[in-house]
Amino acid sequence: MDLSRKKLWVFDVDNTLILDVEHPTPFKDALTLWSSLEEKGCTLAILTNVGRLSSRQVHQAVERAGFHLPVERVYTAGAAAAAYIHNRSPGARCFVIGEGGAQEDFIARGLDVANNPPIDFVAVAADRGMTFDELNFATKMVKQGAGLVCVSGSRDYSGKYLGQDDVYIGERSIVAAIEHATGVVAVTVGKPLPEIVTETVKTIGFKLTNAVIIGDNPNSDIAGGNAAGVTTILVKRDPHNIVAFESGGLDTKPTLTVKSLEDVIDLL
Repeated sequence: MDLSRKKLWVFDVDNTLILDVEHPTPFKDALTLWSSLEEKGCTLAILTNVGRLSSRQVHQAVERAGFHLPVERVYTAGAAAAAYIHNRSPGARCFVIGEGGAQEDFIARGLDVANNPPIDFVAVAADRGMTFDELNFATKMVKQGAGLVCVSGSRDYSGKYLGQDDVYIGERSIVAAIEHATGVVAVTVGKPLPEIVTETVKTIGFKLTNAVIIGDNPNSDIAGGNAAGVTTILVKRDPHNIVAFESGGLDTKPTLTVKSLEDVIDLL
């Protein structure tokens, strides 16, 4: 396979470039490939399903690990969810469940992040500090007509919170409670939604035929990339670190599978 004409390389983060955003230990093979692509003058970007943190915070994590790129080329599920809402209702009032800087990308889009009615959209990212009152308020707002958006779609994920390494319930599990209480089905914004891949590539200024997406997860990275029409590369990592996602029936077979990202260098 000849990848020499591919000029845009889009990487997943957790279990692809680094262990995860809370354990930003880089994979050596990822650093080697990243450096090789930089030397060839390729454009590098990040597209991650991490929704509980802002693009800025994800950028800080990968920068600390040695992957250098402008923050403008870091795309998160949270930023995609904010864009989804903005495109349908500019300036909408949003109640956002999400820890860290999840609200930053909503504010950056000009959305009105609010904690009191009226609420136009409820957006739910992972939040390990969420209270019952927040969950109950979100449910009330959806019952009153607010749109329900799930930021990414993990049922659970590994991480570190308040010094404790553990497995935590994800945004999909939180949203399931709201769906059950209201009868409303959420819109999930995150990979494998192909529009996210398409918009990322086009926003950076490339054609889909000139782009590659690399990730560890067939059901999110590969399914989304295939549906968008870009070249997909699956790197085999520890299967215990792969976050469970639903592929939605999309094609999960990668264009190329490698055991190490260093194997890609010979194809450049």
